Amino acid sequence: MSYQRRILIRRTVNLITVGLITLICMFPILWGLSTSLKPTDRIMEYPPRLIPQTISFEHYRTLWNQNIIHYVMNSVIVSALTIVLCVVVGALAGYTLARFNFRGKSAVLFVIVAAMSVPISSLLVPTFGFIADLGLLNTRVGLVLLYAAYELPMTVWILQAFFMTIPLELERAAMIDGYSRLQTIRRVVVPLSTTGLLAAGLFVLTFTWNDFVVALVMTTNNDARTLPIAIYNFLGYYGREWGPLTAGAMVSIIPIVTIFVIFQKYFLSGMTGGSVKG
Repeated sequence: MSYQRRILIRRTVNLITVGLITLICMFPILWGLSTSLKPTDRIMEYPPRLIPQTISFEHYRTLWNQNIIHYVMNSVIVSALTIVLCVVVGALAGYTLARFNFRGKSAVLFVIVAAMSVPISSLLVPTFGFIADLGLLNTRVGLVLLYAAYELPMTVWILQAFFMTIPLELERAAMIDGYSRLQTIRRVVVPLSTTGLLAAGLFVLTFTWNDFVVALVMTTNNDARTLPIAIYNFLGYYGREWGPLTAGAMVSIIPIVTIFVIFQKYFLSGMTGGSVKG
């Protein structure tokens, strides 16, 4: 067998394998999309159909009538503010850990790693009392502060690793030209760390957009509740409203999937960033 033929067979096998894995991973999403487009009386039909015989948008109209936009906007606002807070504070802290040697630095790094290993569920009771004492229950500000506290250790860890890959000579050259430390960070370090900043932001977005437990515990009315809570309400007490439930899931999934398709290389960089220094 010729070399070109072996290469062709290998590529064909790889393509088929990747296609099967993609189909398996995408099938639940495709089935949910199909269910969200079926009329109510066709959702439980037998045999089931992946491609709806009749396309209906009644479940999306139900979401609209129940003010789903309010929950979507809450999720957008909370996620955006959390990302900004985590990236700004995390960048300053990560740069400090990457560039300065000070007493207790190892202890700080240990605390960051330890904080990332603490289950969020174990912190809900004390944080609930703390947020209540501050008067921030049922507020988007309370959710932003909690999400930022949960995600800041991961953000600092990612950005510290990225800052260490930037040659120190570039910063020294900038300061020789008259830049202050903050000007050097803004004009040299930040532009070179775009990949790391986006990767950190994507990690924060993944948590804040999909979080259910924290939002459920810290909000008792609909003023500040986010999209996952709205979707949960369609589970019902006596039965499942599969149409609105899957339609809400699609409303939640499509934006986040779109963002990850656009910025997937930055997300992968965030998982491997700092493994190679140079």
